[in-house]
Amino acid sequence: MNAKTMILGGALASLLIAPGLASAAFVLDTGAPSSDTGAPVSVLSTSQFLADEFSVAAGLNVTSLSAYLTEGVGQPGDTFTFDIYSSAGFTSRPSSRPAPVFTATGTFSANGWNSASVDWVPASTGTYWLALQVGSTTQTKGLDAPGLGISTTSGSAPALGFAYAGTTGQYALSSAAPVAMEITAAPVPLPATAWLFASGLFAVGGFARRRRPS
Repeated sequence: MNAKTMILGGALASLLIAPGLASAAFVLDTGAPSSDTGAPVSVLSTSQFLADEFSVAAGLNVTSLSAYLTEGVGQPGDTFTFDIYSSAGFTSRPSSRPAPVFTATGTFSANGWNSASVDWVPASTGTYWLALQVGSTTQTKGLDAPGLGISTTSGSAPALGFAYAGTTGQYALSSAAPVAMEITAAPVPLPATAWLFASGLFAVGGFARRRRPS
């Protein structure tokens, strides 16, 4: 095998492998609560909302929002709202807090991760808050949100901060460990230039074979 063939083969192999490497990525991943952490349990209800802060790049396609919840006094079929807020004004009074930039409905199915498939592309790079909110007892009577123990840095993409809103609906920052949440983004596709490069390599290979003396 000559050097030209080796270079061509290696380049083509890397291009063929690259799409497999472009897998879905976590924007927020706190990890799941451990049953032996002894962590306190927060309640998601009409009198308490919960939120985690995260960062995301503009143009990234977010495809899934997830929260780790257990039944508590709620029940399967209860719904809650995933609201994404920009960081600006998030902790303001509810009357002056900007509206969420994205909203989706989550449905509690069983203890563990409860997810909603979404299609959200942030318009600008920055920090945002993913909030779990409940509008009325017809949504849920209360779902438990187990804490993550003393660690606030677990998971592959830890939360940047944690906040809760009490009966007033105004969020306050907390030093407690964040609620377990995940945000998944779609794979980033290969740029068109990569496929043009592959086509060029094929052409070079064909030209080299034609010039090879018989």
